[in-house]
Amino acid sequence: MKLVRKLFKISISETIIFLVFMLVAISGITILFSLIMGNPILSIDESQWIILIGFPFVYAIIQTSINRNGVLQVTGYKDLTTLIKQIESLILKKGFIATESNKGDIKYSKKSKWGRFFNYFLREDIIIRTKEDKTLIFAKRNILVPIEIKLKYNTTN
Repeated sequence: MKLVRKLFKISISETIIFLVFMLVAISGITILFSLIMGNPILSIDESQWIILIGFPFVYAIIQTSINRNGVLQVTGYKDLTTLIKQIESLILKKGFIATESNKGDIKYSKKSKWGRFFNYFLREDIIIRTKEDKTLIFAKRNILVPIEIKLKYNTTN
């Protein structure tokens, strides 16, 4: 069995969506909490604005550059149904469920409702596409690497 992993370029739109989410989550909650406590931190004179705005920018860029979208191409396997069952068992252990199934394509999303909500910002869907002699797994890097290692060393337990 031959495994080839290829990562795509950094997605600008995904970075912007994640940045907006981080700005709202960190800055919005911090400002709201400071208003409730009676000590608003809306002044530009103070240095908190660097953390409230700078951290989400840096974190969004680093996160999306490390955890990029990619594809894992599996070729040279003996039985397609056994391979799909192995991949599916690995995906199910990660907390995903099959949501859509077309001919040759299976789409997996997070199992919980919160996971599906955060999937809009994190974009962690997994798509398995089967063709005549190869199987393609489209996902994020942090999902592809463990699948590749477990398939390479045949440790699906």
